[in-house]
Amino acid sequence: MNRLLISGVVIQVEPLRHSPAGVPIAEAAIAHRSSQTVAGQMRQVECELTVQASGSLAAQLAHLTSGTQVKLEGVLNRRSVNSRQLILILNRIEKE
Repeated sequence: MNRLLISGVVIQVEPLRHSPAGVPIAEAAIAHRSSQTVAGQMRQVECELTVQASGSLAAQLAHLTSGTQVKLEGVLNRRSVNSRQLILILNRIEKE
């Protein structure tokens, strides 16, 4: 199974673009910070993650502003065929 749920704050939103087939695509970066139990102990976790949305979700992502709190759901994938960098491909965006 490949499903990721994460909350965070939007730190950067790229301008809306279109694929060669005309599909709208948007990318953003989010920052996550929380306390999690790891191996039975509380631990502070922090990360930044690039997220990508296409179709109708692309417009929703592109209209978010820096500082917006969001809950996101999607799947992890490589940025491209030749890349090892992971991005989150969104299936759901919810403002907090």
